[in-house]
Amino acid sequence: MLLLAGTSEAGKSSAGEYLAALGAHRVKIRTVLVRLASGRETYHEGVRTREGFEHDEFIAKLLESSGETPLAVESFIDVALATTVKRTWPARCAIMFITAPLPVRVRRLAEARGISAAQARRIIRSKDDRKRVHEQLPTWRVITDHWIDNSADIVTFRTRLRDAFDSIQTAPGGTTP
Repeated sequence: MLLLAGTSEAGKSSAGEYLAALGAHRVKIRTVLVRLASGRETYHEGVRTREGFEHDEFIAKLLESSGETPLAVESFIDVALATTVKRTWPARCAIMFITAPLPVRVRRLAEARGISAAQARRIIRSKDDRKRVHEQLPTWRVITDHWIDNSADIVTFRTRLRDAFDSIQTAPGGTTP
């Protein structure tokens, strides 16, 4: 399993799409969070979700989503949850943190949505602040298996994603390819 985390608008969804094309079962973390009973209900970006839930319950729900194909779960914002999932997952599991410099993220978001750079910067900063990205960055650096700078071209980005995907694969007989 690959746990995808990263700065806002850095390419986590694009990574999830590409990993699915490689054969991973793509799971958006919100689809797991809304099925939890523990914790408290909250709303983020207009979507119902949960906070303060039991990590064991989250892992149990995630196991319900798993099968023979590796999971690519996006987008983790909680370092403690990612650490617990990685430590307790019954198969190979790696954490991937995707980032890009703020000017690159601003340019891409502005172009994609047809908004000004100032609007894009406000959106990104607001999302990063809400998710406590910068506060948790030192810890993400410690626990991350694959730190991916998505400031280059799409070919480089996909090569890095494929390398991370290949790292969790197990060949028949239990060996790593």
